[in-house]
Amino acid sequence: MMKPYFLSFCLFCATITFSQNTTSGRVANLRCDYLTNPIGIDNPTPRLTWLMDDARYGAKQTAFRIIVGTDSMEVSAGKGNSWDTGKQSSDAMRVAYNGKALEPFTRYFWRVEVWDKDGVGQMSAIASFETGMMHIGNWTGAWISDRNDINYRPAPYFRKKFTAGKTIQSARIYLAVAGLYELYVNGEKTGNQRLDPMYTRYDRRNLYVTYDVTRQLQTGDNAIGVLLGNGWYNHQAMAVWDFHRAPWRDRPAFCLDLKITYTDGSKETIATGLDWRTSAGPLTANNIYTGDHYDARLENDDWNKAS
Repeated sequence: MMKPYFLSFCLFCATITFSQNTTSGRVANLRCDYLTNPIGIDNPTPRLTWLMDDARYGAKQTAFRIIVGTDSMEVSAGKGNSWDTGKQSSDAMRVAYNGKALEPFTRYFWRVEVWDKDGVGQMSAIASFETGMMHIGNWTGAWISDRNDINYRPAPYFRKKFTAGKTIQSARIYLAVAGLYELYVNGEKTGNQRLDPMYTRYDRRNLYVTYDVTRQLQTGDNAIGVLLGNGWYNHQAMAVWDFHRAPWRDRPAFCLDLKITYTDGSKETIATGLDWRTSAGPLTANNIYTGDHYDARLENDDWNKAS
C-alpha cells in the first residue's frame, strides 16, 4: 500500500515596485532631410524630423509646433518669420516645410515644441539648415574642361589663384562635376568622401556638393585646386553595360562657385572660367574598373597652393 505524501505549499507574498520615470520627455535628434544642421539644401520643401525621448510607459506625442526663421534670437523666443505651424494635434514626427519660399544661400533656424501624453509641452534646442543654389540660374561659373579627347588618359589638374582683400566671415564652395573629383583649398584636401558626386544620367542632370571652406581661406592670396577623374562619365575601358558607349560620354568637366562673405557685409564670388589654369600631372590614367596609374616623377609640387 502506497504511503500518501502530503505536499505543503508555502506562498510568499512580495510587493514588487516598478520604477517608473515620471519626468516628461525631451525633443531630440532634429534633422533636415535626414541631416544634422546641413548646408547646401536644394529642396524647396525639405523634410523636418525629430524624435521624442520619453521613457515613460505609454509615452506618445499628441501635438507639435514647428517654428522656422532666419533670426536665431527670434526663433529662440518662439517667433518664426518664415514658418510657424501653430499647435497641430498630430503624432507626426516628419513634416515637409510649408512656409515662405526658401531663399538661396540662406541659413534658417528652427525648433519644435512637442506635447506629450499628459498635454505637457517641451521645446527642443535650436537646429539649422542652409540652402544652396535652389535654381540653376543662380550659378555664376561656367563648365570647364581641359578640352582633350575622351581617349586621352592623363587626368586633368586645375588651379585658380585669387586674393581676398578683407577679413572673411564665411565661405562656401558649390561644385558640380561630370565625372569624379578631388577638391583642394590652399593645399588642403576638402572633404573625406570618395566617388562624389554619385552616379546620375549625366545628359539629363548633374549633381553638386557644398563645402564650408571658411577655415581654409585666409586674408590675402589663396588657391583652389581641382583634380578630375573619369568615373562613370568618361568610361575609357570596355564596360559590361556599354558605359563606354554612353550618350553623355565626354572629357571630365566641372563648374564651381566660391561665395565669400566678408565681415563688413560685402560679398564676392570666385567662379570657373577661362582664367583657370590646367595641366596634366602624375595621374597618368584612371578608370572606375581598372584603377589608377600614378607616376611620381611627374609630381607638380604645390600645384594647389597660392605660392
